[in-house]
Amino acid sequence: MKHQRLQSAFLWSLCILLAGCEAQADRELRAWMEQTRHQSYAKPEALPPPASSTGFRYEAAGRADPFEFQKITVGLNADIKAGEGIQPDLARQREALESFPLDSLRMVGSLRRAGDVVALIEAEKTIYQLRLGGHLGQDLGKVVSITDSGVEIDELLQDSSGRWNKRRSQLKLQEKR
Repeated sequence: MKHQRLQSAFLWSLCILLAGCEAQADRELRAWMEQTRHQSYAKPEALPPPASSTGFRYEAAGRADPFEFQKITVGLNADIKAGEGIQPDLARQREALESFPLDSLRMVGSLRRAGDVVALIEAEKTIYQLRLGGHLGQDLGKVVSITDSGVEIDELLQDSSGRWNKRRSQLKLQEKR
């Protein structure tokens, strides 16, 4: 019994001591926070006044409607006449390298035999021979020049109006990966 009282008194004194420590630490923390708050408070800068702008009023009276469907289709059809401009040969037999996007192809070398130049093109771990006038890439690319350092290609792309445009691309010689 005496032992239990002694143990109980010890526990109560320990709780009071810890509560006092916690109160002291809490006071110190609050004082530090208050001091930091006063030191770091910055007043916001005033914003500059907004820039003035002049208004614009669109008056459509007497002007053509830019969204009239008839005018849009007439304008497109007037620009494209049969056989006018660059026209790709869509009826020709497709070559093996035309099924690969141009950025997936690698030029790994070139060969010269009796004035004939052949580029060696790698696609999906297979080497293909490509001659001047050959086709590659998915944008109707045609080889116009083969050098030791690369292949120049003219690609045909169709724009939104239906016209075909030529774009020059290069496939440069790449070292072994």
